[in-house]
Amino acid sequence: MEGKNRERRKAVLLIVATVLAVTVASLLFLFYTKAGKRLTSKVVAGYLHDVVTYIPGGNGELMGNEEGDELSQIQKPADAEADGKEKEFYHILLLGEEAIRSTPGKGRTDAIILATVHVKEKKIILTSVLRDTYVEPEGMKPNKINAVYGKLGVNGLYKILYDKLGVWPDGYVKVGFDSFEKVIDLLGGAEVTLTADEAQYLNTHDYISNEAYRNVVTGTQVLNGNQTLGYCRIRHVANCNGKKYDYGRTERQRMVLENLFERYMKAGITKWAKILKEALGYVETDISEETMQDLIYAVYEGKITTMEQRQIPAKNTYESMDLNGVTSTLVLDWEANKEEFWNALK
Repeated sequence: MEGKNRERRKAVLLIVATVLAVTVASLLFLFYTKAGKRLTSKVVAGYLHDVVTYIPGGNGELMGNEEGDELSQIQKPADAEADGKEKEFYHILLLGEEAIRSTPGKGRTDAIILATVHVKEKKIILTSVLRDTYVEPEGMKPNKINAVYGKLGVNGLYKILYDKLGVWPDGYVKVGFDSFEKVIDLLGGAEVTLTADEAQYLNTHDYISNEAYRNVVTGTQVLNGNQTLGYCRIRHVANCNGKKYDYGRTERQRMVLENLFERYMKAGITKWAKILKEALGYVETDISEETMQDLIYAVYEGKITTMEQRQIPAKNTYESMDLNGVTSTLVLDWEANKEEFWNALK
């Protein structure tokens, strides 16, 4: 009897050891081999793509915000950067839409940030395009760049970025004001550092729309979604780096994104995976599942953990003036800005 029990225990131990060995081997395959990382990226991309609001069209198909839009026929140029799994850069256009007095999908994109994933250098570069940048898009009157999306759709913005910077984005990610607040709350808030002037301004103006939340203080703190949105919209007082107006406002937006990126890179996938499904439900994108898979793999395989900030126009590359009926606009030296943009990627 004792001999049979001993044999039974040996059999159980063998089974447990075998299961552990297979589990460890599977994890090593998934997380430490290229094939495994590809498979993991494919599974994650499929999951994310099912959650977001997917609007196809920006990278090849015809699209427009209204039937009959003159530029609904804009398509990706044949000589734009080719798609593929071994790209050196991925460019994703991040858009924040202010549709307070307009129909969603037709508002002004007061936040325009080109996020470039630099695969070789293992970093992400956030480049804000200031909303007052003067442009002359085909199919509409000269205007500030933040008005282009509402008239010509995302392809109108893609066309400008391609013509001026040589970048046709791999896709866009857009959130509205209400969605931005909800996403920030789901992520546990955003950690920011407020100057005394910023705190006083936020507590005495309607940038924080909910009066109950107008209780921020000087110094570093975690703001909720409503407070963070107000912080990202401030223009009339300098930020903690001394920058004012749209320069300070866009830097605030980038600092919030950088803070969230750093926090969740440290926390790891197990923490943020639990809230991604709900958070991404507020996001609109035209990024295909295949491109999403390649992008996830690039970040995963490259172990990208750093983020840098830039802005367009760069210093000393523009003039502020009224031009062709557009007031208080920034007229850029686009060649200088294109050179600055690509030099930052070297």
